Order: sequence, then C-alpha cells, then structure tokens
Amino acid sequence: MKTKLIVLVMLIACISCGTNNKPLSNAQKEKIKGEVKEVVNTFIKGCEEANSTMAAEPLLDSPDFVYILNGRALSYKELVDGMKPNFSKFFNQKINILDEKYAFLDESTVLYTTKCTSLTNYKDGHFKLQDPTVILIILKKISKTWKIIYGVESFIEKSVNSVSSKGLNQAELLKNWVGNWERSFGKDSFQYISFKRLQGENGLSIYSKWVTEGKMVAEGTGFWAYNAELNKIDISFMHSSGYVFHDLGEFTSPNMFEYTDVNKNTKVVTLTKFQFISSSEIKETDLVGDSTTIYTWKRAK
Repeated sequence: MKTKLIVLVMLIACISCGTNNKPLSNAQKEKIKGEVKEVVNTFIKGCEEANSTMAAEPLLDSPDFVYILNGRALSYKELVDGMKPNFSKFFNQKINILDEKYAFLDESTVLYTTKCTSLTNYKDGHFKLQDPTVILIILKKISKTWKIIYGVESFIEKSVNSVSSKGLNQAELLKNWVGNWERSFGKDSFQYISFKRLQGENGLSIYSKWVTEGKMVAEGTGFWAYNAELNKIDISFMHSSGYVFHDLGEFTSPNMFEYTDVNKNTKVVTLTKFQFISSSEIKETDLVGDSTTIYTWKRAK
C-alpha cells in the first residue's frame, strides 16, 4: 500500500511540475468542473448499465494508465479486458453519489474524488452492496478532450441476499398482489394499498394512502410491471412528499417476494420481504442493518 501511495504522489508531482501554476478563476473552475463531470458520468453510467464500451470510452489508452481496484493495480488493457466478462454477470448497478470533490492542479489536470455506494443486481438472483466506496480519478485534458489517466477505487463489499428466482413465472405470480390491502403501522395509523391490472397481462397500477386518526396524511401512486428482459418485477412509485423510488423485485419462491431499496436521500439500504401467508394475508419483513421490523397486510374490501 505504501508503494502505491508513493507512486500516486510521484505521479501528481510530475504532473504539477510541467503545468502552469497561474491560479484559476472561479468561472474557469466551474467550466472545467462541468466538462469533467460529463466524463465521470459517462464512466459511472457505463458501470451502472453494465456497458463495457461506454465505461471504457473516457479512459486513456496508454501504457501510463493505472487503475487500482481494492489494492490490485491494473493496466488499461487489464481493466478493459476484465470489464466485459465481469459486467456479463449482472443486469445493472445502482451507484449513489454521497459526496464529490474537485481539486484543480491547473486548467488541464483535475483530481476528482467521490464517496458513494453501489448495489449490484446479479443475473443469478443475488445482490451485492459496496458500502462505503471511495474513488479517486485523475483527469487530463489531451487534444481538447478530457481523459481519465489514473484511478483508485476502494470499497467494502457485503452480500445482501443470495436467493435465485430461476424457473418461477414472475408475470403470473405478480397477479397475487391484485386487490385492496390494509397495513397497520402504528396506533390509529393505517396504510391502504390498491393494486389494479393495467391493460395487458404483465402490469399493475398501484395507489396508496396513509391515514392517521381518520385523516389522510400522505398518498402515492405508481406501477409494478414484469420486465421480461430482466425476469424481474419493475417497481416504480411516487410519494406525495416528492420522493420517487424505482427498484427491481422478484418472487424467490411461489409465496415469497422481495426487493432491495437504497434511499436516495438518506442512503439507507432496506431489504424488504413479503411472505404470502394466505391469499388474504401477507407478512412484511423490513431488514435495515441489524434492525428488523415486521408488518401484517390484510385484504380489504
């Protein structure tokens, strides 16, 4: 690790020695920040969509390129060659930026750092969470184009679940939700949820309202639909507070449905499991770290 840090310091020092030390104005920094952010976003989006061509596009194809991935130093070829087989193992990743900073060595050299989390949805049905993740990227403007010339990525990986849904008819099982449901979440507090079939066989509209002491305090609407390409249930919902979530769920058994959500505001990761006890009762279990909360859903008229 000390060797890698020395190499990084020497690289930054070498870059700095050959640059103009004239301070940049705030306007120049904002302009450069916008240009650099576009490049970083392309790299991140490629990783999120498991698109190796997109993720590799901002990287500088050079013998001097180095990307340190959790202690392993990779050349440009090693990193790019490893992307495609690695990306082929999962559907997508959800990367949540918690914090990002820019350091300007000069008008053509920028250090970008970010703290984030990453939730990977694997094709065999399991998920992996990287929390926390820290990434340092050095970008250089070459021939009027910003390129990533060096990167360091460090993370702690956690397994969220490992249950496969292979062989289950997700579209058919989705119909188990159709109808009206009631969930108690406190004294004189209830959530009422209504699922209705959309046009066609593979989608449901959802309307939900939260009521406390007989008064509605919030509501929301959205849809749940079967995604044939992913063999998952696409869950989209907008709360009246303005919060929107979009996740992928699945039946891991004929009577068990689950999904993982990373709250974009609080960054809290929640694994929610629904067990269909009968056609009229569901047991909901919310897992947040070491905390477990259980609710009961009942069919309503």
